[in-house]
Amino acid sequence: MKGKAVWLLPLLLLPALLTGCSAAEDDNAVLVSADETYETTGSSSGDYQLRDKESLYDSEDDKIVTMYLTVGLGNEEDGTKHTWTEVNSHPLSWYEDQGIEPYKCEAVLQVGDESGPVEGKFGYGDRTANATVQLRGKAASAQQQKSYRIRIKDGSGKWQDQKTISLNKHIADPVRYKNKLAYSLMEEIPQMLSARTTFVHLYVKDKTQGEDGLFRDYGLYTQVEQVNKTYLKNRGFDNDGALYQAGKNFDWGRHEDSILLATDADYDPEKFEQYLEIGGSEEHDKIIALLDAVNDTDNQISEVAEQYFDRENLYYWMAFHILTGNKDVLNGNYYLYSARGSDKWYFISWDNDGILKEEYELMEDASYDRSWNKGIFTFIDKILFRRILQDSSCRQELDAAVEDLYVNYLTEEAVQEKINTYRAATEEYLYSLPDQTYVPVSQEEYDILSDSMADEIADNYNMYKETMASAWPFHIKDPVNENGSTVFSWEESYVFEGASAVYTVEVAADYTFEDCIVNEQTDKTEYRTEQLPAGQYFVRIRASGENGISQDAYEYYNTEKGTASYSTLCFYILEDGTAAASRFGEDE
Repeated sequence: MKGKAVWLLPLLLLPALLTGCSAAEDDNAVLVSADETYETTGSSSGDYQLRDKESLYDSEDDKIVTMYLTVGLGNEEDGTKHTWTEVNSHPLSWYEDQGIEPYKCEAVLQVGDESGPVEGKFGYGDRTANATVQLRGKAASAQQQKSYRIRIKDGSGKWQDQKTISLNKHIADPVRYKNKLAYSLMEEIPQMLSARTTFVHLYVKDKTQGEDGLFRDYGLYTQVEQVNKTYLKNRGFDNDGALYQAGKNFDWGRHEDSILLATDADYDPEKFEQYLEIGGSEEHDKIIALLDAVNDTDNQISEVAEQYFDRENLYYWMAFHILTGNKDVLNGNYYLYSARGSDKWYFISWDNDGILKEEYELMEDASYDRSWNKGIFTFIDKILFRRILQDSSCRQELDAAVEDLYVNYLTEEAVQEKINTYRAATEEYLYSLPDQTYVPVSQEEYDILSDSMADEIADNYNMYKETMASAWPFHIKDPVNENGSTVFSWEESYVFEGASAVYTVEVAADYTFEDCIVNEQTDKTEYRTEQLPAGQYFVRIRASGENGISQDAYEYYNTEKGTASYSTLCFYILEDGTAAASRFGEDE
């Protein structure tokens, strides 16, 4: 059990104590009580917990900061001799294909108000380049409206204690304030690590082609504090610790051919960063030890969680993204951090504009209903989380975190209050040029979303409860023809506490399944029917556990109407009698 921390007496107070100042003369001088306890803590690494620094977060979080960016040609030596047009011409994937660094140019960054730079704010009076600018975000860089990374040059100071300024357009977010909303909610949760965010109105003047025209309005951005060594240092954390951004390919597998020590003869940073982007120390022994433990099924996952993670941070991070319905959380949208001298790892969220998205998905496609990507099922494809969710003691800790967040932090009232604040601050920008051209929803739809997103918290809570009791999603395998039969098979659906699933198998010549050729139930993972004649077919398989809740397979078919038929695999019986599946509709 942890004891009370020892308070050290500041040296500056000693002279006052030595001059005879007594408690009778000044009650405030009493620093130690007669029954003071001297039980200590902090003797082992397990006693330490990293917690965010509340004083970093500005209470005026609805303000709009105006930034002026004057871009110009730099020089060949530092790779900044590019025009603004060149910088914006190619997505980041193009640079990867070419094997070159992304284009960037020099810039003068100045902060002010709608009238111009303001004295006392960053960059005021600067006439020469104090920064460089380039595109940021692989997906964002392919959009018409770009996102940017501004790096302040050494010797040019900092803006809000930051050297790297990430300006995010959040094209995928129809209201453009959800990332800000997510981080703002995290700020108030002690077990989570948040990041500072600011709404930015950006103006850009292009002088890379020798012109000296007016500043062009680039609209509204969200500036998000970059998770890097400066982020760690600003929180009093060890900025030389291990820091990785999880890539989209990172599934918590060991990947022994790529995730290697830097001293290994076969070590290749590019192969390593297919899974984990290195942001801190290149002494990879700790992350390898973590992955070894996670993938060793002889280890109890509850003991792995105890040894290698700050368990509160782990479970509250999972619970937050479950309750906010963030289905994109594992697609490269988090960091892992561990300080030197400690085995504990912490999750830091990144790019959260996918929260509270259900109503918008239904606006886009009324048939949207991916039951396999709701509640706990967002996490089960990754080894760590699958093992956690299959362990009863881990599920109890997650459940406690979900209940605490739902009752005390992510209430409908608290979330709606923040939505109203950010809507009031940003709506005028969203429905003005230039952003108005690219807004994916009408004003009426925007109103519906802003008024309904907070309601999704309760829906996600109920879905969490449902998925904690239902069968798990699974994959349908390709049908085959053999010995005069068409054979359907599928993966086994996991059911909690050793129960078994029952599967409903339907086969039809149309994706609506109005006229089924097969409609049967089985507790096996295979079903045989008389060989089907040549033609196009659809098989739909659903699982259910003892509670009777139906669960879809991962496969789905995109229809010619632009909708989706879920839990469905399209396949063909060819003229030669062979079967061939068509998986173009499956979400990869």
